[in-house]
Amino acid sequence: MILSGSGQWVTLLRFEWEWGLESALVDTPVETVMLKQLVKTPLNARKTPVSDKDVRELATSIEAAGLLQNLIGVRLSNGLFGIAGGETRRRSLNLLMEEGRSAAGVPVTPEFQVVVKAVDEDKARAISYAENGQRSNLSPADQLANFRELAEEGKPVEQIAAILGYRTAHVKKCLKLTTVAPQLLELLKTDAITLDQLGALSSTDDHQRQIQTLDNSKHYEYKRTVKALRESVLHDEVSAAGNALVEFVGLDAYQAAGGETREDLFAESVILTNPQQLETMAIAKLQEAADIVAKEEGWAWVLGRRKDVQSWGGDEKTFEVLHANAKLTDEQKAEAKQLADEKQQLKDLLDGGDADDEWEHAPRVEQITSRLAEINKWSAKVRAKAGVVAYLKNGEIHIQRGLMKMEDIKQVEKAEREKVKNETPPSEKGLSAVLVTSLSAERTLAVAASLAQNPTVALAMHTFTLARRIFDKGSFHTMHTTVESQRSACLKQSEDADSLNGVANQKLTELHSSWLNRFPLEWFEGFDWLLAWPQEDVLALLAYCVSQSIDGVSSQVFNKRVANRLEPLEKALNFQIGEWWKPTSANYFSRIGKDQIVDALDSAGRTGNARDAEKMKRKEAAEFAESILKDTGWLPVCMAPIDLPQTKDELTGDANTGTETDATADDSAAA
Repeated sequence: MILSGSGQWVTLLRFEWEWGLESALVDTPVETVMLKQLVKTPLNARKTPVSDKDVRELATSIEAAGLLQNLIGVRLSNGLFGIAGGETRRRSLNLLMEEGRSAAGVPVTPEFQVVVKAVDEDKARAISYAENGQRSNLSPADQLANFRELAEEGKPVEQIAAILGYRTAHVKKCLKLTTVAPQLLELLKTDAITLDQLGALSSTDDHQRQIQTLDNSKHYEYKRTVKALRESVLHDEVSAAGNALVEFVGLDAYQAAGGETREDLFAESVILTNPQQLETMAIAKLQEAADIVAKEEGWAWVLGRRKDVQSWGGDEKTFEVLHANAKLTDEQKAEAKQLADEKQQLKDLLDGGDADDEWEHAPRVEQITSRLAEINKWSAKVRAKAGVVAYLKNGEIHIQRGLMKMEDIKQVEKAEREKVKNETPPSEKGLSAVLVTSLSAERTLAVAASLAQNPTVALAMHTFTLARRIFDKGSFHTMHTTVESQRSACLKQSEDADSLNGVANQKLTELHSSWLNRFPLEWFEGFDWLLAWPQEDVLALLAYCVSQSIDGVSSQVFNKRVANRLEPLEKALNFQIGEWWKPTSANYFSRIGKDQIVDALDSAGRTGNARDAEKMKRKEAAEFAESILKDTGWLPVCMAPIDLPQTKDELTGDANTGTETDATADDSAAA
């Protein structure tokens, strides 16, 4: 076998023996020449030299039995003979001569007689090629080198085929392989690449692209398949072989539309050089199918695309997949299939029929369309906003119904927000989740500072938590203690409000330093030092530690209050938030809408100031409200003490239901 490789290449590139070696030489006369007249010639098909070991082994055989086969040579102008067949034998004889050895008892000297059949150059090349192929499976790299040499000598494809005994198509493929990047041919010499892979990479003439493609595949076995290499190396072209999109559009249609192609020798197909045109034609065909469905069923929009829309992989940013028809009974599925088949049959009749057929069958098509819409549960309201996608799967057109564009959803949501915004009084508007989280974190810090100074409540609360863990062992959502400090988390969640410099955190920092200064050296190695402390000091330290563990942070408002979970603790402490927190531009006013700022001034009895704020930009209004209300003791309802009557529903609502984000508030207070 010649040009051995893997897979398809082996099947395609079998050597076609149109004449045998013996028949080629039967009429060739023999000549007896001296060993010194035999020289190496480039006409020899083997380009990769036989190893010295092989030469020595053959020399030993010749020494024992003599030279059993003629050499094939070409008579040169200087009287010498270039050996095209038997180069290894020539080298072995020279080795015997150099070492003073004999051949079957005859000393091998420069005058040693050798039988040679002299042929012309073309026949010498063919015989060498055939002989090496038969005897030692001439390497693919050497075989390609022979094709290249003949071509470089100016011999046409037909003549090369005649010389080496191949079909013309085979020679064309081999010559194509000789044009790949030289680095790839070097890899072929060491079997680091197969002929199949080389054929795939030759789909492009761009050497850099060939090398890059092979290099990118070196760590991934699936990328080194013939199919994967061909697809990758083509880059901006498409092979028609096994291409679903080409089959869908039709190669004839592509060419009729002006699409260009070039020959792909190794895939026995063609390469389409304008994949964008192919894609455009495919999408247009899918779009046409989607148009028909939308017209029949009343969908708002249509789209043709290669694949169906998914809820992941980027599609979720553009579409929302509705699932109104996700579950159908077996009876509904059977009916839907029967109706769809009948509809297709009627459409086929209409396509090939006349006006009478249309008059007769069109009403039934409409009935089927209406019934299918009922079965699929797509309401007229949904279809008036949603759309359909026609996509390609297994070479056939499939329809995906019930898709909403995210841009349409955002428009609807924006319209609904505007409606709520315009119709909802400022006092009833909710707060953003970000602001609620920040306020609840600040309130938690304030309660913690108060609790740190009340050992009685701290001990009771911590004991309650332990009792729940020991006697109940279930999960619970009431306020409880932990063994982890929540202070850093609260500071992070309210850092935009400058809680680090707030009254509560300053008090906690003061207490922390005070306690730490009282600890002995190496205090963490044991608790003996606590046994020596007065009991009231141990309880005070416990109160401080317990205070660090409470967590009332939430992103939602409950019962018109932030950090509602803290209510039992606040009651026990007789906690007054106004002693720890005051609304400022940073922690509150700049994070609500301007209309809410105006309403806050109104609720504080500052009606004149409220009218002034209406004329300001939101940032100015926020700073203005801080300056007006800072010494009044005014608090928003969501931060008011629990024992105060809540007579005005100011700034209430659930942060996750119809509320504004900070960004929305910014927009609403533009000027």
